[in-house]
Amino acid sequence: MENLDNYRQIIKKILIEYYQMTVSQVKTPEKFEVSDRLAFDEIRDQYLWFRFGWEDKKQVQHMIVYICIKDGKVWVEEDSTNLCIVDDLLSEGIPQNQIVLGFHHPSKRGFTEFAST
Repeated sequence: MENLDNYRQIIKKILIEYYQMTVSQVKTPEKFEVSDRLAFDEIRDQYLWFRFGWEDKKQVQHMIVYICIKDGKVWVEEDSTNLCIVDDLLSEGIPQNQIVLGFHHPSKRGFTEFAST
C-alpha cells in the first residue's frame, strides 16, 4: 500500500509539473476555446492530462498523457508529449519492473526492459 501511495504522489507531481510548464508557455488565440485539463481519480487510480474545447468550428478532444495503476503497477497508456514521462517516473524512483508500457501492443512488451503486465 505504501508503494501505491508513493506511485500516486509521483504521478500527480509529474503531471502537474508538465501541465504548469505547458500552460505557462502556450497562448491560444482568443477565438479558440481550448484548454488543457488534469483529472485525477485516486479511487480508481486513473490520471489524465487532456486538451478539450473548440477551435473555430472543430471540437478538440485530445489525450496527452494517460496513466493508471493496475495490479500494483504503473501503466503508461498514452504519452503524446516529447517529455518522455517514463524517464521521469524512473528518476522519481519507480522501478522498471513496476512500469508497463501500455501503449505498446501486448506481444511487444516482452521485448522491453519494462514489465509486460
